[in-house]
Amino acid sequence: MSYILLKNCRELLTIEENAKDLIGLKNNTSLLIENERIKKIGTYEDLKKEISSNNFQEIDCSDKVVMPGYVDCHTHLIFGESRVDEYVASFTMTKNEIKNKIVRTGIEASIFSTRNATDEELINSSLIKLNRMLKHGTTTVEIKSGYGIDMETEIRLLKLINILKEKSPQTILSTYLGAHYFDTKMGKEKYIDFMINEVMPVIKKENLAQFCDVWCDEGYYNAEDCYKILKAGLENDMLPTLHTECYSAIGGAKVAAELKAANVGHLNYISSEDIKLLKEANVVGVLIPSTDFSVKHKKPFVPKPMLDEGMTIAIATNLNPGNWVEDMNISMILACRNHKMTENEAIRATTLGGAKALKIEKDYGSLEVSKFADIQIRNSDSYKNVVYKFGVNEIEHVIKNGKIIF
Repeated sequence: MSYILLKNCRELLTIEENAKDLIGLKNNTSLLIENERIKKIGTYEDLKKEISSNNFQEIDCSDKVVMPGYVDCHTHLIFGESRVDEYVASFTMTKNEIKNKIVRTGIEASIFSTRNATDEELINSSLIKLNRMLKHGTTTVEIKSGYGIDMETEIRLLKLINILKEKSPQTILSTYLGAHYFDTKMGKEKYIDFMINEVMPVIKKENLAQFCDVWCDEGYYNAEDCYKILKAGLENDMLPTLHTECYSAIGGAKVAAELKAANVGHLNYISSEDIKLLKEANVVGVLIPSTDFSVKHKKPFVPKPMLDEGMTIAIATNLNPGNWVEDMNISMILACRNHKMTENEAIRATTLGGAKALKIEKDYGSLEVSKFADIQIRNSDSYKNVVYKFGVNEIEHVIKNGKIIF
């Protein structure tokens, strides 16, 4: 047996399910880790009695904030080159002016650079991102494919994500996002059949993805397309998720509710009727404040109606070449200032909310007995600093599955 005892935490945020304050704040409380999991939470004296081995480490947390590791439930972390030139051009230029200046933009640029990147380049750049995310408290990350479209690259990306699972200490979950766009030469209808009949069986056979995602929006996939793709994903052992109601409302939320999707992302154009449907179907809404900021969205998402309805909310970075954000604290800062979430709502959304979005809340997302010990220890005088201090990293330790890894 190995133990880590976090002694007299100034502020311990458990984020337990029924916490009235949403974060389960406890003061001057200790937490005992046994091997990979949380053994007990209580007084220092009582927890000392639980230790039955000399193999233990004690960390004095009397001036620390202790909280769960972040669960970043929506990222496009694996990709080729950045789109920095396009991004900085957007400060002063229109979309047409940018297209006239830059050869490839948007998803077309990311598909091109990702297809042409080597496996080594993609693995190394992804590990660098994951390591920085870890140092900012993110212990669980979802990663989507979607910058390949062709079968060879999509399968390659999913296999590389599996390699990342072995090389990174973080828990990583993978999503097939072949429906990020479509092969324009093939045409959308043939491409849908291609995904269903040729790509998905390979993913199932080789167990390459836990989720299947689709971009539901004008110019991409309509509600009927989404249902067909995601139903096929379910038949190939992938839980449905959607990018939906981002730039239009064309029925994606209703599809998500009907198929009981794990989560839906963006939700800028979500209606009150659809909020109720998603709540009843237990679909988690993933809000992405960094994207609304990066694209200067003309209709920023509004979380209050979702929260008032009792819908479970997660916050994610949506890390991608057009929205390069790795730090969940930045996402929370934006959610609170720009979208009027409270600090407690934001913290719950980046921890337990993220875990629920990925259907892993039995093991992750909160500090409760028998859950994996995924913990960040912050040298801070208040947990509220996570939404207050811009560009300041107060993290002193990160514990993953009961081991100190930073």
